[in-house]
Amino acid sequence: MLSTTEKRHLNQTTKLAYRIIGPSLLFVIIFVAIPLVYSLYISTQEFKYGVPTGRGIWFQNYIDIFTKSTVAPGFYSSLEITFKFTIVAVALVMIISFLIALLIEQKFKGSNLIKVALLLPYAIPGAVSAVIWNWIYDPNFGVLNGLLYTLGFIEKYFSISSNPDLAIWGILFAYVWKIVPYSTFLFSAGLSTIPTSVYEAAKLDRSGPFRTLSKIIIPMLMPVIQMVLVIQTIFALVLHFGLIFVITQGGPGDSTRTLAWHIYKETFTFTRFGRGAAMAVILSLIMVIFIYVYLVVLNPERALKRKQKRLEKEAIQSV
Repeated sequence: MLSTTEKRHLNQTTKLAYRIIGPSLLFVIIFVAIPLVYSLYISTQEFKYGVPTGRGIWFQNYIDIFTKSTVAPGFYSSLEITFKFTIVAVALVMIISFLIALLIEQKFKGSNLIKVALLLPYAIPGAVSAVIWNWIYDPNFGVLNGLLYTLGFIEKYFSISSNPDLAIWGILFAYVWKIVPYSTFLFSAGLSTIPTSVYEAAKLDRSGPFRTLSKIIIPMLMPVIQMVLVIQTIFALVLHFGLIFVITQGGPGDSTRTLAWHIYKETFTFTRFGRGAAMAVILSLIMVIFIYVYLVVLNPERALKRKQKRLEKEAIQSV
């Protein structure tokens, strides 16, 4: 049983906790929970020319997305492009940002300058960043064409945004440039928490750089790696939209028609609000699946426990 003083202290602590998380919880309810519930509702409603008929059609929009001959091919195509873009984007961002974080944590002369330079891409608003890259890719006066022409890599200027084979890579490069700084600072913060005594012990043990990285740094940084992986996957699924909107408009053809862009077109261009909401719900479910895989299936602690149980089982069987 708790004493009166302990109960009073517990009540005060609980009230303080609610006061601290209250604003954040209210923000999540207003800007995340309510729109999500409303999207679920809209996805079950029928719309004619952008106007709700008031008739509920339950899961018909979802069935149409996966099975209707005039809808399913476009959805599956955008889904394929989205998955390919996400896999490559996440891999590049994770690798590049981790290597930069390792570099700037060496505390050499000029490392602080690199940190300041890294802030610039992320500090630029997304729309402004997209416009800048649209200028860089311009086929007439773009910096990229000028640089490649000057160095002798090309004989004449070309258009990236109107080339079906290059457009998605142009979006990818601009996206990586924008997002890498964010992950770099997360990795850098994680690396700074590793005690210097760990590195000193590795040196005494004559551990090489690769062994130190694979056996010490990465395992100790695994919670941060998981967090960055989750964040970057969510980012890659949706944050490329601004670049596509400004640079390619989903083209040429459908080469950059990702699921985020497909949802936008269905909802605001063709005013199929129910179908667009259903696609948005599907995209949210894809995010949830990715998060589950990262945090549960690929959890190193979970894998270690499974390994321990397997070893214990083998030990019992051998006896």
